Amino acid sequence: VIARATRWVSAPGADNADATAFGVLVGLRAAVKRRLGRATLAGVTVAVQGLGRVGRSLCQQLAGAGARLVVTDLDRERAAAVARAFGAEAVAPDAIFDREVDVFSPCALGDVLDDATVARLRCAVVGGSANNPLADPRLADALAGRGILYAPDIAINVGGVLGAAGGDERIVRGRIEGIAALLEGIFARAERDRSSTHAAAEQIARERLAAMGGRA
Repeated sequence: VIARATRWVSAPGADNADATAFGVLVGLRAAVKRRLGRATLAGVTVAVQGLGRVGRSLCQQLAGAGARLVVTDLDRERAAAVARAFGAEAVAPDAIFDREVDVFSPCALGDVLDDATVARLRCAVVGGSANNPLADPRLADALAGRGILYAPDIAINVGGVLGAAGGDERIVRGRIEGIAALLEGIFARAERDRSSTHAAAEQIARERLAAMGGRA
């Protein structure tokens, strides 16, 4: 019904898992560069929580980039299969929060990062495809207080939306690669304003909406 009025809608049945995962990959590369000073993901250890279509695709792309993987899923057979496919280490769902890694990537349900789990994290970067991974916005400050760089979900997981817009594959890929610059701007804004990256991302979004005549 929406498509009758505008072409800016994803086609029915479209699967943008790979595009979403690629956007997360691009975002993690930017976050790792800023936080750890590493230009690539080669040798970086990433804990991926949730191995659905996006999580599995992310693992494939991370493995291709030379990252080391620790994975988990509520479906243990799925976790074992991904571990075999990409040379990852599979762990129990609750154990993923305690692993010493460079990156924690939530790719399952929202609200997985609460007071208890944030305190358990042993990583330098958090960023994944899950929507609303923070149980409360104030936890972005808690992450920052622990020296963990948080890549906000409203920026790092937009690859699927960009992919859904369709068009020439090279153009779409270029747009998704723009997530790196978007996150770099968010990180710089947070540092400038001495705010969390979550707050910085929301402020930038409000300003862009206002500039387009929208309600912020």
